[in-house]
Parts: sequence; C-alpha cells; structure tokens
Amino acid sequence: MNCSQNSLHTVASQWHEELVNNVLPFWQAAIDEIHGGVFTCFNNEGSSLLSHDKFTWSQGRFLWNWCRQAYLIQQGQLAGNANEYLAHAKLTAEFLDNHVFLENGHCSFVLTEQGDKKEQVPGAGFDTSFYADCFVVMGFCEYAYVAGEASYFEKAMTLYQSIRARLNSGKVRSEPYPAAEGFEPYAFEMITLGVNNELLRYAIKYQHPQLAALKAACQTSLERIFNDFHDSDSLIPFEMRTAKENHTTLLAQHVTPGHTLENMWFCVEAASLLGLLPDYLPKIVTITKMMWTLGWDKEYLGLYRYTSRQGTQPSGDLLGDDPYENLVLDTWDTKIWWVHSEALYTLLLTYKLSGDEALFSMYEQTAHYVLSTFPNAEFGEWTQIRDRQGKPLDKVVALPVKDPFHIMRNLQLMVSLFASESQIEKEVQC
Repeated sequence: MNCSQNSLHTVASQWHEELVNNVLPFWQAAIDEIHGGVFTCFNNEGSSLLSHDKFTWSQGRFLWNWCRQAYLIQQGQLAGNANEYLAHAKLTAEFLDNHVFLENGHCSFVLTEQGDKKEQVPGAGFDTSFYADCFVVMGFCEYAYVAGEASYFEKAMTLYQSIRARLNSGKVRSEPYPAAEGFEPYAFEMITLGVNNELLRYAIKYQHPQLAALKAACQTSLERIFNDFHDSDSLIPFEMRTAKENHTTLLAQHVTPGHTLENMWFCVEAASLLGLLPDYLPKIVTITKMMWTLGWDKEYLGLYRYTSRQGTQPSGDLLGDDPYENLVLDTWDTKIWWVHSEALYTLLLTYKLSGDEALFSMYEQTAHYVLSTFPNAEFGEWTQIRDRQGKPLDKVVALPVKDPFHIMRNLQLMVSLFASESQIEKEVQC
C-alpha cells in the first residue's frame, strides 16, 4: 500500500471524534430513561421532537448501537462507562420484550411512548414490516452477546424462525419498501444475511447448539447473494429478481448503490465467520468499486440513492401506482445519510483487506463529501436527508424518523477497524 501511517491514524482519529463528540451526545440526550428506548421522531435538522412514538425498526437498531458501544468500551477501544450503556440497553430490551410482540409472534411496527401498540396507518394492521422484526432480532442478539443474558438470544432465535417462515411462504409485509407481486428484492436476502451474521457471531462465541444450523444458513444466504442476485459475468446486482417478461421494468433495471455497498461488508463478515474470505474477497472488491462508480454524482459529488444499471437516472417500463416504484422515481437523486456512512465503512474495510489503492481514493472522496455536507454543528448528529446539491431536504424518504443506526454503527465499526496504533501497524502494511 502507498498510504502513509499518518493518514491511517488521521482516519481513525477523525471518525472516533465524530462518534464521541457529535453523534453520541445527540442520542444520549434522546433516550427515554423512564420506559426504555430512544425518541427518534425529530425533524431533519434534529432541532425539534415531533412525536414520542417509537418505531420498532429504530428501537431494535438503537439497542444494537447501545450494546455495541458498551462492548467497545469493554474492549478498551473507546472510553466511557460500559455499565451505563448496558443499563439502558437492558431497559430497552425489556421494553421491547414486554410490548412489541403480537399474538402471532410478529412485532408491532410502531409503539407509543409507554409501549402501547399502534397502527401507523389506521386499518393497515400492526405488523406491517418484517424488517422491524429483523432489527429486534439484531438488538436482542447483540444484547445477549455483550451482557451475557442468554435468554435474549433464545428470544432472537424464536423471532428469526418466524421471519424465515414468512419469507419462505412468500407472504411477507415489508413497509416502507413493499415488494410488487412477481419481484423478489435484493434487500430480502441481504437482511437475511445480516441477521444470520449476528446470530452466528453469538453462536460461535457461546458454542450454542444451533451453531451448525446457523453456519449452514449463513453459507446458503452468502452463496445466494452471488449466485442469484449478481450477474455471473458483470457482477452487477439484480435489485429485483423477476421473470424475463419483467426485465424491461424500472424495478428490474434500477440499482441501489448504498445497499449493495452495505451488503458487501455483510458478505465480508459472513465469509470471515465461515472461513471463506479468500474465496469471496475478489468479487467483493470488484462489486464495491463498481457500485461506488455507478452511484457517484460527478457533478455535485456524493452518492445517488438509486440509479439505472448504467449509473444514470432510473428508467424503464412502469407498473403504475406502485409505492416502491414511486419512491425510486421521487428520491433517486437525493443524498442521504446511510448511503454515505455505509460507503465509508465498506471502502475502508475492503481497502484494508485488499490493499487496492482505488478503494482508498474512493474513500477519500466520500469522506471529504460527508464531512463537508452532513454533520450538523448546531444541533449535533447529521442532517440526514439532502437534495442532489447537498442542501437540507425536509422530506420523508423511509420512516418519519431521524434514525440512529447507520451513522453510529458505521462509526463504531470504523473505530473498531482501527482500534489501536499497534493494530493498524500489524494489519495494514503501508
């Protein structure tokens, strides 16, 4: 590698500072110390809390974040009081366990401040998205891993089995990204892999009886990503798997650069847990560089939310009045928080593993854009939703929340990636 040791030290300290001084303080002030969980229904700039409702999607993610923060403190990678983080994590886990589950074992998508179940859209039902269930699994699993409370892993496994049954039946609700009939989203297999990774990590540490089954499930999901959701020659993703007669539709022709970039670090993690990283790393590196290039806005910089398979504005035959299709058309050129934080981590991780200088160049361009665009000096955290030119955009692009997950998780992962000077010197030879 041609990078200097000083540049890597700068990377490590830069994101450590962003986590500790800008992101964590915002969310520490937003926790619900009475009932557990965190308030997330802020406006885009973070200046006003608009509702005390609690979206399960964000609560499960926050539980993961708070537990991971405690873990990094326990490992000596960050300063702080791990017990304080775990105490609120416990309150959050209990809040979810006591309130989120419906009689069918699914999770309510929204809860009130006190934990009463609530329909986001009156009459639409409570369990409108299996994604929310997935994030509860991840939160419970990380809590069990860090706190050593095995009962929460068992709760996570029970919910995981319910999720798998729903996916296998083909009858699954996935708001705010509903899948059109006849289309299988890349995101379904991606979240399956991400959840498998979390469960497998726990099973390896604690030698759980489900270890062999989780290894098999993880490997199946990893293989399916590359065999079914990426072209065998070009490696470009199929954002929606569908029959040949639908291949000219916008749904089949668009890609989501940020999701694919995020999934590449999921694939690194899965392959590492399975001892298969050398087999997968070359493809992961190729896909990472391709998706960054397709998504990068050469005029205004930053990464588009959606593009065509050629890196241009999404186009294709329209189904008509399809919610996800409308979302792609309406928000394709927005510059949003999670796309960029996920890109930062994936680019750094794959650079560290491969030594490919093109990845570090992409990282530097992304980091410069992120730091000059997203952080909010007045209210803390990031102004998460922006238009193509990087200006704040008061617009709901998924849930009506300011979500803590992606930014905090990616910063935590980057801190861990370069945890100490000795680790950098050992793992990255410049």
